[in-house]
Amino acid sequence: STEALLNLQPAIATRLVDENGVDKQLNVAVAELVVGDRVLVRPGENIPVDGTIIEGTSGINESLITGESLPVTKTKGDSVISGSTNTESPLIIKTDKIGDNTVLASIHRLLEDAQNNKPAIAKLADQIASKFVTLILLIATGVAIYWYQTDPQQWIAITVATLVVTCPCALSLATPTAITAASGQLAKLGLLPTNSLALETLAKATDFVFDKTGTLTQGNVKLVKTIPLNKDNQEQILAIAAALESGSEHPIAKCIIQAAGKTKHRATNIINTPGSGISGKVNDIQWYLGNLNYIQSICKTPLQDAALDKDNIKDLTLVALATDKNIHALFAFDDELKDEARPLVNALKKENKNITLMTGDHKPAALRIAKKLGIKNVFSNQKPADKLKRVRDMQNNGAIVVMTGDGINDAPVLAGADISIAMGSGTQLAAAHADMILLSNHIEHLYSGYHVATRTLAIIRQNLTWAFGYNLLAIPAAATGYVDPWMAAIGMSASSLIVVLNALRLTRLQN
Repeated sequence: STEALLNLQPAIATRLVDENGVDKQLNVAVAELVVGDRVLVRPGENIPVDGTIIEGTSGINESLITGESLPVTKTKGDSVISGSTNTESPLIIKTDKIGDNTVLASIHRLLEDAQNNKPAIAKLADQIASKFVTLILLIATGVAIYWYQTDPQQWIAITVATLVVTCPCALSLATPTAITAASGQLAKLGLLPTNSLALETLAKATDFVFDKTGTLTQGNVKLVKTIPLNKDNQEQILAIAAALESGSEHPIAKCIIQAAGKTKHRATNIINTPGSGISGKVNDIQWYLGNLNYIQSICKTPLQDAALDKDNIKDLTLVALATDKNIHALFAFDDELKDEARPLVNALKKENKNITLMTGDHKPAALRIAKKLGIKNVFSNQKPADKLKRVRDMQNNGAIVVMTGDGINDAPVLAGADISIAMGSGTQLAAAHADMILLSNHIEHLYSGYHVATRTLAIIRQNLTWAFGYNLLAIPAAATGYVDPWMAAIGMSASSLIVVLNALRLTRLQN
């Protein structure tokens, strides 16, 4: 699977060179491309670099990278990933990343690291195997001495059979074969483990904790209403909010910037408070933009409930814009649930897992989403530190916690959970430090990943049980003269082969 990922990147690319105002097409090795080069990608060709479309509109198939089965329509200004396929129309792409800096190279590194790191069960098997070899040599020595004295004609054959029939290989192969097969399956789902400990921990998880925006919801936040509160001009309010959010990648920030359009306002002295809001100076006035708790902790004039009731926005995600004296506007956002969120929650409940929703959003909006999904454990108005504290409390009560978030404001709790899963698009991949990255953004793949993880541990245990059982039966039989050397050779090889074939069953799991 990892080799297939590497083969997605073509060897040759079509570079466009401007000669007297005319683009000349040159076929060059992809390794010769540099950042800033313009590349022509024809329909049916794989995209050779990570870049930005500067001309054209086409469907892009990213299925082998993200697990997204249908082509995604992309146009001028959109980012594209090396290795994805252009399906419809010619595109001209400006090269942003090449070589080891591409998403494709990052995926390959993650998979290699995951396979090279051994989980605890693999380390235990290796320790047993190394001691096992010493034990077998001692047993073989004892067998040789006994049979030399008892039957000198058979001592060599019986000693050789004893040495050959044993199979420490099966013990050492039991885990890495399963881990490798599982990593391939997870890669097909777009769920990338950054270390192999993640598989073992995911299989043993008792509690699944979810962030809301961009995790259980689409992340395509829509600005439903802009409500000026002090006879402020709506256009002016949006422009100030967009200036404050100009450097943010949060979905709400992008939504405000898009709604405001082009603005001449610029914010200075920007201070970001993760999970709460942002502040800065616009036109020499100190402004604050954030959730209601953050704003009401700063503003001297409290927000009246009537402002929420009259516009019927209580159940929506609310962001307020204020100075230290007055709240000037409310922005109401809506975000639809992902279609696969409810089936995921139901599937985890059937596995007797505890489901918790933790969000920085205010209580009515959090309860609205939780009610739709049937989640009883809901914590709203949560700052990153609050989320981390609650996860720590769960762990202190014996829970093994899986935390899933978008990684924007969830870094502390992602780091503190037993296993962290980041919802990450390709552009976020290189900077992500979670235990697993859901590159596909299909939330239902979390359950598929859990299923792969539990099956992996089960197969590892089966392999170890077989390896121990085989040796416990075969060694006494060989030592007592019931196994000839040729039979021992077949038995030893078959033992290793059975372990590998059993691990290969993971590649046939239905996603």
